[in-house]
Amino acid sequence: MNPDQAAAPSRLRIFILVGVLCTAYMISQFLRSSTGVIAPDLARELRLAPQSLGILSGAFFFAFAAAQIPVGLMLDRYGARITTSSLMLFAIAGALLFAQAHSLFWLSAGRVLMGIGCSCLLMGPLMIYTRWFPPARFSTLSGIHIAAGTLGAIAATAPLAWIAEWFGWRDAFTGVAAITVLMGALVWLVARDAPPGKVAAHQLHDGAGESLWQSLMGLGAVLANPSLPHLLLLQFMALGSTATLLGLWLSPFLHDIYGLDGPARGTVLLIMSASSAAGMLIWGGMDIRFNSRKKPILLGGAINACLLALLSLQADAGLMLVTTVFAVLGFCNGYAAIAIAHGRAIFPDHLVGRGISVLNMGGMAGAGVLQYVAGVIIGHYAAPGTPAPLGAYSILFGFLSACLAGALLLYSRIQDIKPEHRAA
Repeated sequence: MNPDQAAAPSRLRIFILVGVLCTAYMISQFLRSSTGVIAPDLARELRLAPQSLGILSGAFFFAFAAAQIPVGLMLDRYGARITTSSLMLFAIAGALLFAQAHSLFWLSAGRVLMGIGCSCLLMGPLMIYTRWFPPARFSTLSGIHIAAGTLGAIAATAPLAWIAEWFGWRDAFTGVAAITVLMGALVWLVARDAPPGKVAAHQLHDGAGESLWQSLMGLGAVLANPSLPHLLLLQFMALGSTATLLGLWLSPFLHDIYGLDGPARGTVLLIMSASSAAGMLIWGGMDIRFNSRKKPILLGGAINACLLALLSLQADAGLMLVTTVFAVLGFCNGYAAIAIAHGRAIFPDHLVGRGISVLNMGGMAGAGVLQYVAGVIIGHYAAPGTPAPLGAYSILFGFLSACLAGALLLYSRIQDIKPEHRAA
């Protein structure tokens, strides 16, 4: 073996690797959340009904979810570096199409391409982390990665609102396409599927890649895992409820109930996104402190379900109070990093790509479905281009609270897993 291959990676190399992967993930978080702050502008400019806004925003999540099965197969068959950098080409095309679109159809088509292009920007890096770091650190790395990516969601709040006001939202998406070109090149140049001297996950079968039949059989093993339904529903409701608010309906709520303009709405979204980033960093290591993955997930999820129930009863309690509630919601959503680690722990190394991709599919499908259902709820009370009443949002918050509570109830029946556990 070449001595350079056997040498342990330097801290600088690890820092650059994680930094590039986290920065690329910011693009995904920006694009998935980008319709939120400009939703009232899109509705006014294109005369979009609430249901249409739900379809538009949900298109990203549905495409992202649909891509997860093939992405999981590609990750385990070809590795994260090739899969991630190749798919980013779709995100570039989607951002450019969205910037030029003048109808719901072409806007949605752009969102579909963005969803496909971003479908590996979480799972690919997480798969790389499984080979570069020990199992006990996976939750922490997941938290760091998601927290860093949340900076992209932050950029989709007040900064996007200001850019849209100064230059227009179309120029903003053209700029994002250019940034994605740069990051795709860096992922290809910097990312490696395993550190020097260690075999990549997609080469674990006697040093060779799987056949297509083996890949499909592995997917069957993932779907047969008895813990999968519990975690899948949790991902569906947990990510879905957060994305429904932060990614779309929080901005119209602030516009319709509190009369906030774009920059003011962006400020509230910024507060929630920033608290979410802080929550990911802090909650990411909670499984080690609790010596349990189940307990901190149930704690964070229960707090959020109660806060959503409070909003359903007191949505007009005042801007300061609801902003505080949204900030706490974002912070406690950090338990999602532990949920990913719990999901990773139930699968052996050679099935990690397919396993966590299926779980991510559940989360993104939940975001798409719940955003559309939210649009139906709001649209029942509001005509296109008109503000929705308080009662519509109260029903929406109550609906999300009930969905999350039900998912937590099912998850509570799953077997707990210690942080240092790795599936055999």
